[in-house]
Amino acid sequence: MAGLLKIVSFQYKHLPGHGPDEIDRRTVSRGSMLKNEMYSFQALYRAPEGTSCLAVSVSAETELPIGSWRVDYVPLTSAADPHGDAGYVSDQPGLYPDLLMPRPAAPEIVRQKTAWGHTFFEAETDSLLNAVPDFQSVWFTVNPDSSELEAGIYPIRINMTSLADGTIHASETLTVEVIGTSLPEQMAYYTNWFHVDCLCDLFDTEPYSDTFYRIFDDYLRNMTRHRQNTLLLPAFTPPLDTPVGVERRNVQLVEIEKTGDGWTFGFGKMRQFLRHAADGGIRYFEHCHLFSQWGAKNAPNIYDRNGKRIFGYDTDASGEEYRTFLRAYLKAFLIFTEEEGIHDRLLFHLSDEPTLSQLASYRNAHDMVADILKDQIIADAMSDLKFYEEGLVDHPIFFISHADAVDSQCSNLWLYYTGSTTPRCTNRLISNTSARTRVLGLQLYRYNARGFLHWAYNFYYDRLSAGCYDPKSAPNAYKMLPGVTFLAYPVLGRGTCVVPSIREKLMAEAFDDFRALKLLETRIGREAVLELCERRLGTVSWQTIPEEDALISLREEVNRRIRDTLIGLDSVYIV
Repeated sequence: MAGLLKIVSFQYKHLPGHGPDEIDRRTVSRGSMLKNEMYSFQALYRAPEGTSCLAVSVSAETELPIGSWRVDYVPLTSAADPHGDAGYVSDQPGLYPDLLMPRPAAPEIVRQKTAWGHTFFEAETDSLLNAVPDFQSVWFTVNPDSSELEAGIYPIRINMTSLADGTIHASETLTVEVIGTSLPEQMAYYTNWFHVDCLCDLFDTEPYSDTFYRIFDDYLRNMTRHRQNTLLLPAFTPPLDTPVGVERRNVQLVEIEKTGDGWTFGFGKMRQFLRHAADGGIRYFEHCHLFSQWGAKNAPNIYDRNGKRIFGYDTDASGEEYRTFLRAYLKAFLIFTEEEGIHDRLLFHLSDEPTLSQLASYRNAHDMVADILKDQIIADAMSDLKFYEEGLVDHPIFFISHADAVDSQCSNLWLYYTGSTTPRCTNRLISNTSARTRVLGLQLYRYNARGFLHWAYNFYYDRLSAGCYDPKSAPNAYKMLPGVTFLAYPVLGRGTCVVPSIREKLMAEAFDDFRALKLLETRIGREAVLELCERRLGTVSWQTIPEEDALISLREEVNRRIRDTLIGLDSVYIV
């Protein structure tokens, strides 16, 4: 039965009702990967003609380790594309693919006799697939745990099996070449800020309880599997998205007590948090901001061990009381981090997104702690180079649309975006094309960036921390920007508390692209790598949004060039 099953690019986002011409443009039959990375693709399936609904199994036959997810849809009331910008799947409300529900890649199919005859079932799975006349998708990822594979060429056969009679209705084969070298270690920082209070509110649990850590461990495994290696450390309740005069839920890790002539600090809760994070694969830790957002004028909300607020929005950040406290705390904290073995894997934030008009207050904040943190990295999101030029920040994190203005002027440049609808800026909205999300890796390479920051991994609140929502049913809840505040979806009752999104997979691909370009640079030089990229895509800048699968074609050529350097070839490829 032809046309029931198609293997397509993982970058294709199928919207209900889209025609076969678009699908046929995105089919794939072969691909390549390095030994320790992931390779993804999708299998689109539909019911036979004249059948309204058929329970099916879509499974993989291969020697390679492979994971599988059912692609589910989330409802967007706004696609957040008011200006006809490039890089959107659609500008209309509707159902969009994003949620990935885990399922066996090769489920066992069993036959059971029922009152109405024999019926076939997938054993040990509750992620059923019901084929209808329109195509739906199963997502497959080869090597989902990024193990070291054996080099070779491997066929992957995808079967669509009827669960009505056990027959195979359709089969397609994809061939994957595993090239005999590995991606280098990910040296770039990658962080999406994790919000402890959001997790606690949505799952109705207390911070740092046994239940919290069971859920947190699932989140950690998911984020590090998708290349996040840096985690926000809530030593204090992070002073983010909090209106003046309002307190977000207290998630402070450090225990504080005022003594007659100073302060004492307890780090027991922090030690537990750090060890869970390290066990989950986190390498770098960014201390939450020491001063208020947007200018460092006030202190964060800080509480004593009895829960009484002792500093906050009504505290002058430059006052002697807060200065004395903060300096005592930082000295104690650094001793603790030496004991924990993370002293050389720290970043410190002073104030998020200061503007040039707040330079003086930021300078005061910097000068208050500069001598104590002289051997540490200070990194903050900002949009003006003057903070760096005056020596107030070691690793400035610039909004990506400012990348050209600061290019080559800073050796420790990071990039960030907030997820707003800046025209032609790379973004990770649910309604964005996959290429608009994935191109970040190429842009990080182009600007020689040290890292990337986004302010939200699991921010399940609306603007300024109002309300709480389940992103599966309300992905537009924050400012009508679909998916801007989260990369992972909370779930219950599936053996895990979190599942990835398509966008999280794409961000992992972006960082693997970055590493692959760095690897090729060691073989042919940076200038030649950039020339290769621009021959494929034109001038590469923060405004680059490739068409359809142009990034996949580029990556395949990068892989070929890497492979050929292993055997001493000097290949020339036709564009």
